[in-house]
Amino acid sequence: MTIEGIAISDFKQLNDLRYKAQTDSRQALPEVSKQFEAIFLQSMLKSMRMSQHFIDDNNPLRGRHQETFQEMLDGQYVSNITSGQSIGLATMLAQQLGKTLGDAQAKTDTGAMQPISADRYITGLHPASPSTSPEKAGTIDEFVKSVWPYARQAASLIGLDPKVLMAQAALETGWGKHIIKDANGLSSNNLFNIKGAGSDQENSVEVSTTEYIANTPIKMNASFKRYATPGHSFSDYISLIKGNSRYEAALANTANPERYINELHQAGYATDPSYASKILSIYNGGELQQALERNGCV
Repeated sequence: MTIEGIAISDFKQLNDLRYKAQTDSRQALPEVSKQFEAIFLQSMLKSMRMSQHFIDDNNPLRGRHQETFQEMLDGQYVSNITSGQSIGLATMLAQQLGKTLGDAQAKTDTGAMQPISADRYITGLHPASPSTSPEKAGTIDEFVKSVWPYARQAASLIGLDPKVLMAQAALETGWGKHIIKDANGLSSNNLFNIKGAGSDQENSVEVSTTEYIANTPIKMNASFKRYATPGHSFSDYISLIKGNSRYEAALANTANPERYINELHQAGYATDPSYASKILSIYNGGELQQALERNGCV
């Protein structure tokens, strides 16, 4: 299957391409990149056509049928452009994602650490088992003891189980082992990877991170807030949830941890498509619960 045969509205072939991307990411990369370019061009043309909305309704260029046929024609334009040399976006995207796939494979093979990709640092995706190492248990215990007081205080402000905040912070920081640091190695105390430049550069840290666009991980630089203490990070998290209207659904479901986490994810807190399920795996898993019990938190 090649991209030339895929129309933007051809959902069957798009699903075939998605399946191919899941089974062989590298082989599907050129086709996925071209499809992304096609969607981009379609959106660009649609935006350009918006000027027609200001034309008088009696004008022959206006009307429901004309707009429908115009969209069809634009779709054909896009197909013709992407079937040829295109505009170069697909090539650039394929090169960038190719490096990402290559780095991910190489670092998986060597065990090297990757920068600020929370899903790569999760240690609590499965319930604890007898094989849990003492070193790992010690890391979790240290994290729980240092963070629990802040989580309990912050959660009480919105009627949320503090264990939810513990699970989310554990996911974001790999149980505290991968909190964002600045160039001098100083901790940002940002337990929720909250982005923002702050009032000046001293209040932020710029690092490489992984974002998901169309379920595809892409590396980019981003600024994250820096806090004086972990407690300030928890306070800012609560302010973010309470002060942003897009999190209203999450805030309305704090009595139900699963609903809260899913609504938070749906509202766009994180781009990782598995973000909610990862938090719930930690929340419902044995490692966090046992650590809370060992340290007298529950």
